[in-house]
Amino acid sequence: MPKVSQKQIKGEERLVQNFWEDINVVSPAERMSYFEHLLTPTEIMMLAKRAAIFKDLINKRSYTEISGEYGVGVNTISRLSNTLHQALPDFIVILTKLSTKEGKKGWF
Repeated sequence: MPKVSQKQIKGEERLVQNFWEDINVVSPAERMSYFEHLLTPTEIMMLAKRAAIFKDLINKRSYTEISGEYGVGVNTISRLSNTLHQALPDFIVILTKLSTKEGKKGWF
């Protein structure tokens, strides 16, 4: 993903809060369209891979399997695994719920 400017802007926390509030107002179809316009195809793929890797780690897939399926290096998987180990319990609950949902075609 592109790097964010290190320059702090006034009201940065509120800006992020408004973003999360805004995307929760629209329908799932509108949310998908919004993100398809907001993000580049590469950014969408990067997020999708990261989300899939988190779910695979929750499901105890090996680094070798994950690397082969998504074309990512062991360092990337290890970084996400470390994030997972440091995550708050609510994030683990969300990932578990998403990883066990059968027939789910997308996150939106």
